[in-house]
Amino acid sequence: MRNEPNFEIFHRAYSSRIEVAKALEGALKPSPHDFSRLKEACLELEASISEVGQGDVEDQYRAYHAAIAIFVLLAEWKHAIRNAEPDAQRFLSSAKLKATEVDKSLSFASDEQLEAFLNQVEGLKSMDELTVIHDQLKRWTLPLLLFANLRTQGFGELRVPVSSGSSEEPEKLETTVAFLKFDIDGEPAKDWNYLKPGTSYDLTIEVRVSNWPKGASDLSLTPVTVDIRERDWLPSFRFEKPEGDGPFILTGTGRAVLEVAHSFGSRPYEFLYAAEFNDTRNCRDVAIVGHRRLLLEGSDVISNPLTGFSNIDRHLLSIRNKLRNFPGLHSDDVANTMIILGGLGNIAAQALKGGLFEAGMSESAFQKEVTKMLRNRSDIGEHLQGHPEAAGGITDLTFQDIPIELKVESSKILLPKDFKKYFNQTAAYALGLGKRIGVLSVLETTPKKEPVGIVEDDIEVFFHHTGQSSIVIVVVIIRGGFPKPSSYSR
Repeated sequence: MRNEPNFEIFHRAYSSRIEVAKALEGALKPSPHDFSRLKEACLELEASISEVGQGDVEDQYRAYHAAIAIFVLLAEWKHAIRNAEPDAQRFLSSAKLKATEVDKSLSFASDEQLEAFLNQVEGLKSMDELTVIHDQLKRWTLPLLLFANLRTQGFGELRVPVSSGSSEEPEKLETTVAFLKFDIDGEPAKDWNYLKPGTSYDLTIEVRVSNWPKGASDLSLTPVTVDIRERDWLPSFRFEKPEGDGPFILTGTGRAVLEVAHSFGSRPYEFLYAAEFNDTRNCRDVAIVGHRRLLLEGSDVISNPLTGFSNIDRHLLSIRNKLRNFPGLHSDDVANTMIILGGLGNIAAQALKGGLFEAGMSESAFQKEVTKMLRNRSDIGEHLQGHPEAAGGITDLTFQDIPIELKVESSKILLPKDFKKYFNQTAAYALGLGKRIGVLSVLETTPKKEPVGIVEDDIEVFFHHTGQSSIVIVVVIIRGGFPKPSSYSR
């Protein structure tokens, strides 16, 4: 029976619900900001409702959280497809599986809004249907959780960090340590992060602790990696027990320095943060959740440049990591493709900086100039072959059997995604040469009246399906047709 309002629970639940609603608005848009906010808000909502017991209103909040947690996977599915990530369908498969695994015996599973949502997810087939699900979530209504029952025992799969109003405290509670986010020099950490070797960076970590184990005085967060010598490169964090009752939000900042650069061909450094209390005798269990892995790229592109232009070199490092994630792509083919991209990236940068290619240049003249510039590079030289046969056709160029298809566009300014009409031809050459990757380079020579973007936006990876095969197509646009910069002000 509810006699008194619980303002603390009300405030937490209401605040996290509002944060979810705000982030939900733009979760499917190209910017990853709202999507990242939605994941964090979902964790906050979980922490809030994990403290309440049984009841009709409490179940409505549990049903809403179950739907949001599944929708996060659907949003990640759309972002993965947009970014041409490999095996993006795994997010959709995971969402559908979770939708079918909601325990129907739990009281919140009978919520009508949740049932409608789960049915939509189970029947989801195309990206267009996401809008309907998204709109339904935005219209989801919830009452105010003002008179909340506190949790006194376990409930299904939800954790129970809060005791009841009884004077007798449970002997052992379950604790959850949730990694909320990492920041590097004030910017949110990404799946892949470049740190210049020998340079100090501020690494900030934020975690949420559901309840502090009785008897424990501090929590330690320690980086773990394969090579023990690398562990001192990232900071360890120690948090003393805060005052008051949980959940607690803890934030710490330390210095991160990659002391040794690795070669361009080796994999990024990988660190995993472990959480440990100094005393868990009075704690039933400690669950570690959230993203606690950091991938740090430490190639020294200053000492060992790829293109001679540092901004493009850093972009090519991210391209390389995308290629490594493509299943079945041989490491030698990745390495050889990166050599090609180093040459084409250099040409693209020179074209933008020096106006190498005039408007209206022919395809044959472009092929001749690119061939000459690529062969001038010591890492390419004689291994660049012109017009070898493949799949019953004649390729423009190959390097170690990686096809390089060259085209010219002179009608309008286009971006990498606009050249998909050439993907099947490039893919056919790749398959004919026994490869699962091809490079498409396009000279865009439309007369320019204003500057056009940056080189990094003109180099992009696409995962192309043709027949029963999946092929990686790397598009490199080289811009031409630029007037002298002084003419822009006339």
